[in-house]
Order: sequence, then structure tokens, then C-alpha cells
Amino acid sequence: MCIIAVVVGGVFPAQALGVELYIPASHAERGKTVAVPVMIDHVDNLAGMKIVLKYDARLLTFTRGSRTKHTDGLMHVVNDKTPGVLIIVMAGATGIKGTNIPLFILTFRVHEDVSGFVKSFLEISEVELMSDKLKGIECVVRTEPVIIGPES
Repeated sequence: MCIIAVVVGGVFPAQALGVELYIPASHAERGKTVAVPVMIDHVDNLAGMKIVLKYDARLLTFTRGSRTKHTDGLMHVVNDKTPGVLIIVMAGATGIKGTNIPLFILTFRVHEDVSGFVKSFLEISEVELMSDKLKGIECVVRTEPVIIGPES
């Protein structure tokens, strides 16, 4: 039984881990803009998503959000009315699929008064992913820091 469990666990590791929605590490300089992608490691038929994201409004100002070539066929809305909170909603009639694809690009301006090196995290506090069959897609979330440093 132990051998069968090891073989099955080794053959299907990607299915065991599921889908991962993540924000990779970024580097930013004070007074400049930084583009931060929201990525997904693999997905089949993603037709809708809602993400609630929190960021430190004392360090960053949200300037814009944009789709990528992978999500260009989806409609999107970004609610940025509350500083420090973004609500991103995307939907389309047909789903997208791919591996390690950027779903959305968030652009922030780093405040001028940030000094030294600072780590700032974009926290994904809520996620809903939906297939084109209107079934929920389970995922795990990982966020890496935006490292703000002095000018190069």
C-alpha cells in the first residue's frame, strides 16, 4: 500500500497542489511607477474572477489596471474608490487557458517620501475564480513583496 501511495503521489503532483494565483516579487524606486502582475500557474477555461487586494496606501498609489494579451477577451472593472483596497472583476463568455500567465497588470506610483529599503506586500484577501461552465475553480494564493529601494 505504501508503494502505491508513493507512486500515485509522484505521478499526480500538479493535480494535488491545484491552481495557484500569485503575485511575484517586484522592485520599485521611490517617485517612480511599478507594474505588478497578478499571475496564475495553470488554468483551463477561466471565464471569470473577482479579486479583493489590499495594499499600503502610505507607500503606494494605484494608477491603473490593465488586461494582458491572455485576458484581452475578458471584460474588466477595477474599483479603486477606497485607497488601499482594489476590487478587480473580470468576465467573459469563453474561458482562457494557459500556464504561468499574467491575468492582470497593476500599476502603482511609489510615494516620494519613502526612504531606505521597505518591503510592501499586496495582500489578496478574497478570490473567486469561475470556469465557463459556471463552476468554481479552487486555488491557493501566494504573494511576494514589492521591495522599495533608493534610485539605481
